[in-house]
Amino acid sequence: MNSQKIGFIGLGRMGLPMMTNLLRSGWQVHVFDTSADACSAAQALGAIVEQSVQAVADSAETVMLSLPTPAIVESVLSQLVNGKQVSRVIDLSTIGIRAARRAQEIVSKHDIHWIEAPVSGGVTGASAGTLTLMVSCPAVLREAIEPVLRALGTVMYAGEAPGLAQAAKLANNMLSAAALVASSEAISMAVKAGVEPTALLGIINSSSGRNTATTHKIPNEVLSRRFQVGFANKLSHKDVTLCIEEAASMGIPMPVSVAIREMLAITTATFGDNADISDVARVLEQWSGITIEDKAA
Repeated sequence: MNSQKIGFIGLGRMGLPMMTNLLRSGWQVHVFDTSADACSAAQALGAIVEQSVQAVADSAETVMLSLPTPAIVESVLSQLVNGKQVSRVIDLSTIGIRAARRAQEIVSKHDIHWIEAPVSGGVTGASAGTLTLMVSCPAVLREAIEPVLRALGTVMYAGEAPGLAQAAKLANNMLSAAALVASSEAISMAVKAGVEPTALLGIINSSSGRNTATTHKIPNEVLSRRFQVGFANKLSHKDVTLCIEEAASMGIPMPVSVAIREMLAITTATFGDNADISDVARVLEQWSGITIEDKAA
């Protein structure tokens, strides 16, 4: 049993399975979430439920965050910095470059170290402990934090300065969304023309158009009609918006990203706030008057 205590705040679709893997790796985990159901689920798995953010920070030197927006991260930090034990914050959230730099300024005033570790791999990766963690922090902190991070997946460093891991994460998520939107659009055209979807994907995946949407998301979730990649379309829209805003702050136009964001907004408007990222294919299906499915299944 690892004697180190870890704090964990945010027990959503990603946070709860990540916290579970920390427990499996032997850490004592002190948790808090505004959802009583999430706290009950964590307690049933063996976590110690605290009654507030500060109570978590009173209990553990290292506190991890898995939260949905920059505003919520900043709100949590305003409470966390008053903790008696906390000396390191590891943020697993996707909040953008400027928000990460503000967060680092907030915690550093209280002699707390800031570590960014946004993740990629979705709920499946969070559950399996196979996430990619994009990390930026001072090199002197790496040895101390790596055992914790390795319980969640593969650690890859983006640099030492605050904001660098966020920049890498936003670039990755924009490309991931772009691949799915563009692939759904192109496949809809070919299916409308009469190409059978499974045959089409075989051709694409043996050719230069191959990408993660054509190899995984569309075969597994669209052809099957499950539409459950496990990443909310609304969160993808948030990440692409952050990417565009960060680029704009640096004077970089992103016209393709703007078009991707519009498709994600249309998907939310069509299928609601609970839409999965794969539901973008259903929008294209409706517009095209076709269905992208494996008719042999």
